[in-house]
Amino acid sequence: VGSYTCSDIFYVTKGYPISTYVETLIITVEAAVVLLLVAYYQRTLFNIRFVGLASMFVLLTVYGLAAAPPEVVAFGQVSSVALNSGALVPQFVLNGRNRTKGDYSPVTAGLASVGCAIRIFTTIALADSDAILLWTFALSFLLNSALLIQILYYGVAVEGLSPLAVCIADVKSAEKDGDDDDAREDGGEEEEIELCAEEKKQIL
Repeated sequence: VGSYTCSDIFYVTKGYPISTYVETLIITVEAAVVLLLVAYYQRTLFNIRFVGLASMFVLLTVYGLAAAPPEVVAFGQVSSVALNSGALVPQFVLNGRNRTKGDYSPVTAGLASVGCAIRIFTTIALADSDAILLWTFALSFLLNSALLIQILYYGVAVEGLSPLAVCIADVKSAEKDGDDDDAREDGGEEEEIELCAEEKKQIL
């Protein structure tokens, strides 16, 4: 939530059209809703620590929108991209260490690359080629594209899969998990039937 809020503050204080960052606003709201739901179900929503952190977050957001110097706002934008893009680095290391395509979705990496390329274009067209935005989207594009290439390389060259098989591995994995769940349910029902039959025999 914090990293996306930093990006929202940057766009708003710069006065850019909402069309250049509407998806970031939507993701911010989604992340906030998920956070509140998690806190609610963990029974920490009204915990003094959670309330304190939430209050500090709101105050810092107001400060960023109303009184923060441009340098601080820019630092927030750079930090948000460092957090979001830096999260891909451990996946690079893990794939390289295991020499496998890993579990990260190539579809996600591909869509992220396309999205970053589009954002580079919209930044040039709608945000006066803002240097910070161009740098952040270019970095995200390079990292996601590099991860996609790594996944395809290990999947095709090392594991011997076709490019299509690598790309649809997520779907097959989800189907396999569903089949396993069904098998466990069927097995549980059969065990219950057997127990009931044994109990009837004992009664008789």
